[in-house]
Amino acid sequence: MSCCGNKNQEKQYDAKFQSTCPVMGSPVDKKIAENKGLTREYKGEKYYFCCGGCPEKFEKNPKSYIEKNSISRDNGGCC
Repeated sequence: MSCCGNKNQEKQYDAKFQSTCPVMGSPVDKKIAENKGLTREYKGEKYYFCCGGCPEKFEKNPKSYIEKNSISRDNGGCC
């Protein structure tokens, strides 16, 4: 069962192949993002984006998106 209780959405998260868009919080297939040019590097770390508008938003203020996602992860849970 997934963290939200929906059995239909249960999938194994594999950090080698998947990431989370720091702007939208959407799941991202790393290979697809790479192929579409939807990646950016910031302070030595690569970030993957779900759509074409997200990298531009991220580049304007990357720190705010990184901090926002760090806080949500630290609060324990996806919901």
